[in-house]
Amino acid sequence: MIELRKDKNRCALKLSWQLAKEGIVIHKNTIQKIIKKENLVRKYRVKKLKYKYIKVPLGKVELVEIDIKYVPNLVSGKQYYQFTAIDCASRWRYMRIYDDYSNGSSMKFLKELIVIAPFRIRAIKTDNGANFTNRYTGYLKSSDPLNPRLHPLDLLCQKLNIIHYLIDPGKPAQNGKVERSHRTDQETFYDKNTFKTLKDLKTKIEIWNNEYNNLEHCGLNGKTPNEMLVLLSINEPTNVCG
Repeated sequence: MIELRKDKNRCALKLSWQLAKEGIVIHKNTIQKIIKKENLVRKYRVKKLKYKYIKVPLGKVELVEIDIKYVPNLVSGKQYYQFTAIDCASRWRYMRIYDDYSNGSSMKFLKELIVIAPFRIRAIKTDNGANFTNRYTGYLKSSDPLNPRLHPLDLLCQKLNIIHYLIDPGKPAQNGKVERSHRTDQETFYDKNTFKTLKDLKTKIEIWNNEYNNLEHCGLNGKTPNEMLVLLSINEPTNVCG
């Protein structure tokens, strides 16, 4: 248990779920006491900002959050970028590494996501970065009714019959699932790995992505994203924050 905490940085609840699958039943409170005793408590806590959201009934895999994370350290002297997509209902996730975060990379990522995702993507949600939208940046902003200028990603979404939602400016919590997953990437993946080459980075991120989709999630009551995909294909959809 202590080794799992050190290696994977999992919380007490997730550790209790994993141990239960191995036939070892220990209450999460007991595990938390052991974590404190061994001085393995996280050294920082981020105060959560509370927002009021309206629960929107969305069916299985109807909304996918997309965001970009800078790969923390240079690889072979070059900066790379992690594009991430996460399904709001199941938390199923897909990640790819690119050498830029241009409009072209955003479009390429969406096309790859459509091919690889085990479901049809009906809508995406992004922040207001210039690689996703023209609404708040650039000359002849698309928010100006007299000078409409759609972003290449919006044009692609129209072509693919995909709705593109934007979060409110300065409200990253509205893209909270993908933002939280990036924190997990940092703590569990990037802080514990080094990458000699781009190929090494891509190989390890693919392994980590597969591991993530098979990890128990507190927000899924101990289910994994892959397990939720199966359940959602059988049961009625649950409400998620839109």
